[in-house]
Amino acid sequence: MSFKEAQQYIGMSCEVAYRDRRGELQTRQVFVTDVTFVPLYGLCLVTDYGEIRLDRIVSVNILERKVA
Repeated sequence: MSFKEAQQYIGMSCEVAYRDRRGELQTRQVFVTDVTFVPLYGLCLVTDYGEIRLDRIVSVNILERKVA
């Protein structure tokens, strides 16, 4: 996932599927607060669960859109 693509999810509740460090598929329901560079990890989604590396994300499904 690219930085620009990830920015569209800021402020939304999403279901994110990603590969963990063992290569196993994980799915979490998270609230995305930011997309940023984290030293030693690279570009990440910053969520209420923690940081998720963009290069490990398999899919993102929006659960709840931002409120204007």
